[in-house]
Amino acid sequence: MQRRRYIFTIALCALMTVSAWSVTVDDLQTITKSYTFTADEYTDNGTSEWTANTLRAGNRIFTPTGNSVAQSKGKSTIHGQSHLNCLRLKNVQNKIAFRVADTCTVTFYTEIREERGLIVSKHDRTSTSDPYYALQPGNMPVWSTHLDEAGTYYLSGYGGDYFIAGFSIVLPDDGSEPDKPVVRYFDTNGVLLGRDTVEAGSALQYKYSATDITIPQSKVFRGWCNGDERKVAEGTPVTADISLFARATDIEVAAVGKYFHYDLSTDYFYPEDHELLTLTDSTIAVQVAGNAVVIILTDGEPITHRHEGRTPATLTFTPHKGEHIRGVKVYNVATIPAKNAAGYYVISPNDGAALLLMLATAQDGDRIFLMNGTYDLGHETLTPIDAAVSLIGQSTDGVLIVNHPLYSGMNNAETLVLRADNIYMQDLSIRCDVSYPGSITHGVGIAVQVQGDKSIFQHVSLQGNQDTYYSNGTATQRGWFGNGRIEGTVDFICGGGDIWFENTLLYLNARKNDDVIIAPATRPETRYGYMFHNCAIDGVASQAGRWHIGRGWQHSPAGTWMGTTCRIAPSPQGYTHMNAGLRVRFHEFNTRMEDGTLITGHNLNGLNYAADSDPVYPDNTGIYTYDNVVRGSDNWDAAAIAAQAKANPTKIDADAAYLVEDKGAFVAILKGAQLTAEHKGMTIRQANGRGGFGEAVDF
Repeated sequence: MQRRRYIFTIALCALMTVSAWSVTVDDLQTITKSYTFTADEYTDNGTSEWTANTLRAGNRIFTPTGNSVAQSKGKSTIHGQSHLNCLRLKNVQNKIAFRVADTCTVTFYTEIREERGLIVSKHDRTSTSDPYYALQPGNMPVWSTHLDEAGTYYLSGYGGDYFIAGFSIVLPDDGSEPDKPVVRYFDTNGVLLGRDTVEAGSALQYKYSATDITIPQSKVFRGWCNGDERKVAEGTPVTADISLFARATDIEVAAVGKYFHYDLSTDYFYPEDHELLTLTDSTIAVQVAGNAVVIILTDGEPITHRHEGRTPATLTFTPHKGEHIRGVKVYNVATIPAKNAAGYYVISPNDGAALLLMLATAQDGDRIFLMNGTYDLGHETLTPIDAAVSLIGQSTDGVLIVNHPLYSGMNNAETLVLRADNIYMQDLSIRCDVSYPGSITHGVGIAVQVQGDKSIFQHVSLQGNQDTYYSNGTATQRGWFGNGRIEGTVDFICGGGDIWFENTLLYLNARKNDDVIIAPATRPETRYGYMFHNCAIDGVASQAGRWHIGRGWQHSPAGTWMGTTCRIAPSPQGYTHMNAGLRVRFHEFNTRMEDGTLITGHNLNGLNYAADSDPVYPDNTGIYTYDNVVRGSDNWDAAAIAAQAKANPTKIDADAAYLVEDKGAFVAILKGAQLTAEHKGMTIRQANGRGGFGEAVDF
């Protein structure tokens, strides 16, 4: 029987008139056989524009077209599996149009996200307030809907960005011969190496080897894996299209500052891929650099082993009979942290492993001090802080906590996640190295996600790309950020809560498109939202005149600016939009250029916000005060807590903590009673109530 060929065009289109589409609905060819369409898993991850090879069905490859503002991709967990480059539908703005020849069932594979989902409609302009054919709840990752007639359908999202890994269309059998399976091979950089068409049911034989792929420096080829990092062995029957990805990972080296987490519970953990771990039927052997803490994770309480030694060693553990080992964590540290007499855990310079160890084991009230240095967390993401700690650096410019996520994305790439209430940070910088200048990774890069209440940042620099600072707590969440710096490109301050920013520099990094500072998702019951008092805005010259103050993200977005100084000019309108129909509460009072020129005229005209949104220039400034926004009903005085103590060298407090430095170099943290004549000629900095050190004075 002669094989019949079908060519389909899938159109990803911005919300605009059909005549403006570069591929129109009239160009669609009717789908007359069943296919599964999957979003691209193969090109660069992140928010880059869509290119060729971005939608595929069977062994066919399709290119979405159109000039949507959000033709981008991202990593998401869908149906329990991680997908690198899911198709992102930016509600209503993006659509996929498809035409079917008969009644059919469509099944969608999506993320789980409350208040978001998909709309299937026979109308090209559809939202949850317009007629639709079927509506997916956002908490259903695999969703099927029956289409009871032939015709053209439109797929879009509602409630904000929504990721889709693919969808399948099942039509009545048309009697055509199935295509032969195709094995596609992709290099470590995501570039297609080639393809191999094979007979259905044949045993897999690799067409490419390590000599054909790109292996980055300090990495080694581990094998061919599917999209979920599971190895696909030669001899595996090939019954359908399969994509194989060359997997190359870091060569493990035992060195001070290095942290390794071996998760033995996953079905894609391969002992042969790890240089420092050896497993036998009865033992676990771990190579360490010297001083180390090894934690064995079991079904019960973890087992912690502290090893003190100045030279590399191999530590061997024999689990108890019947004990189930889920994982091994190894912290190679310069010195195992211990609390000193002044009440601080002092971390040696550049010891990222010691910092991770402290954050994993900290208790409420602990004071963690970082000497000047770079605390590299490697590929670790979402590192939690679960206790009300004080994390204190020696200096904002001298202390950098940084991670290098393999993938971007909200709830995926964060450097730190502050889950506890009453966390205090001072004199340090935190960087998520996603799309940060010089990074090779692209997309959403969050330095801190704050889930807890009453967080304080004093003299802190947050460095990221999109969503640098993300407040993700309850509707009553409060926070204070003072005398620091936050930088990014788009929506780099986002989320909910009542958050007060005092004397903070907001810096706009370079971006091909316009920058946007805030994207609030303020709950209606949250009264104030983001509050900026005496802050300054600066950035790269290319963003002058084309950056926006903010846009609404979710719920009833709120942001108020009082006494703002702009060192580069904003866009003439000032604001832009993301999601239509939101009741926003954006306000400005006394926004000026650096030369004192008053900026007026910013407005929400034509931005599709709700008609009852607040005016940008309300008459009453009296409610937007520190007492109302921060103190609240419980009189939480964040500014007073963050106030700096000034040491008096002629009147030392015997019980207070002092940082001793010699020409800027760390010497010690001591109680006042421990200061002696040997410290004369040095400088001292006295701690405040949360352990942050004030200005240096001669001793």
